[in-house]
Amino acid sequence: MKVRFVEPERIDPNRDRGIAVPYAPAKRYQAHWRWYLILLVVSSPLLYFAGKVAWSSVVIEAPAVISQEQITVRTSSQGYVDEVFVKPMTEVVSGTPLVRLRNPALSTRIGQLQAELRTLEGVKVADGANRTPTVNLEDQLQIANQLREQQRQRLDMVEQLYDQGAATDAERAAARSDLQQSNARIAQINQEMITLNKPPDGTAGQEVRARIASLRSEIAGLEKQNESLLVTAPSAGRVVDLVLVKGDQLAVGGKIAMIAPEGSDLHLDAYVPPKYSQYARDGLRATVVFPDGRQRLAQITDVPEITQEIPIAHPEIFGAREVGVLVRMKFLDDGTGQAALIDGLPVTVRFENRWNTRLRNDVLAALRSGWASLQSVLDYWRS
Repeated sequence: MKVRFVEPERIDPNRDRGIAVPYAPAKRYQAHWRWYLILLVVSSPLLYFAGKVAWSSVVIEAPAVISQEQITVRTSSQGYVDEVFVKPMTEVVSGTPLVRLRNPALSTRIGQLQAELRTLEGVKVADGANRTPTVNLEDQLQIANQLREQQRQRLDMVEQLYDQGAATDAERAAARSDLQQSNARIAQINQEMITLNKPPDGTAGQEVRARIASLRSEIAGLEKQNESLLVTAPSAGRVVDLVLVKGDQLAVGGKIAMIAPEGSDLHLDAYVPPKYSQYARDGLRATVVFPDGRQRLAQITDVPEITQEIPIAHPEIFGAREVGVLVRMKFLDDGTGQAALIDGLPVTVRFENRWNTRLRNDVLAALRSGWASLQSVLDYWRS
C-alpha cells in the first residue's frame, strides 16, 4: 500500500495547476452601485418603519393645532335666511346685525291675533242684560280663508309631485297637517263669532276682557320672538366662520356663525397618541415645533379626558383618521422674537421621555468634562 500526499490547490480562479488562465472580460459587466441601489429601494419600506419605531421610542410627538377661543352664535327661532349682513373675517362689535331670518307662519299668526284684538276692543259690553254686543270677526275669517286656500293649493302641488316621485311622505304629511290647522282655525273663528254675538249674560263682559288680556300677552310674546329673527353679535371680535346664504332654512338652535372675541388668547389643542396617554397630565411641559423649525415651550393646563379625531390639517397615514387624547396647552414665554401664532396653524408637540433626557444629560456631562479638561490644559500651559 502506497500513500501519496498531494498538496491542495490554492483557491485562485485565475490560475489552474500553477498556470495562469487568461479569461476574457465579462461581456455584460454591471457596476456594483446599481445592485446596492436596487437593494436600498426594495428595503426602503422596512427601513422607514424601523426608523419610525426607533424615533418614536426616543421622541414622543403629538400633533397639535393653535386655536383661539370662539363663540358660537345660534338662533333662538326658526325661519328662512332673508338677509346676511357680514362676511367671514369681518370685524364686528357687540350688537352688529349678522343675519335676518323670515318666518311667514309667525307673521301670519301675529296678523290674525291683532285683527281679533282690534275686533274685541271695539266690542261694547253692557253692565246689565239690556245691551247686546256686536262682534264682527269677518276680517280675521277672511285672512284664515285665504290661508286655507293657499294651503289647499300647496297640498295639490305636493300630491302631484308625490305621484311623480319628486316629493317625500314627510312633505305630503306636512302639507296635509298645515291644511288641517287652517280648517281648525276657521272653525275656531266661527265658534268665537257665535259665542261673542250671543246676547250677554252676567259673565259676557268678563269673558271679553279676559280674551283681550290673553291676546295682548300672546301678541307680545310673538312680537318678541319676531324681534329675535334679527341675530346680532354677542360681543366684539372677528367672524371666523359663516356659511349661510339667503334662502337657507334654520331650526331653533341652528348655528349662525363663529366669532373670535376681541383680545382672546391663543392656546394649543394637542392630541396625544392613546399609547402615550400617561403624558396627558396637568402641568407637564413640552416643546412646540413650528413648521419653520422654530421652537417654543408650552405647558399642559387642562385635560378634558376625551378623545377626538386629529384635525385634517395634519397629514393622514394611509388615509386613516387617527384619534388622540385631547389636552390644552399654553405657551410659557411671551413670544418676543419667536414664531408668530396663527389661528389654525398645525404644529408638533414633543414630550421628554427617559431616553432623550438621558441622552441630553450624557451630552451635557461630556461637554462639562471636556470643558474641565480644556481648563486644566490651559492652566498647565499658563503655569
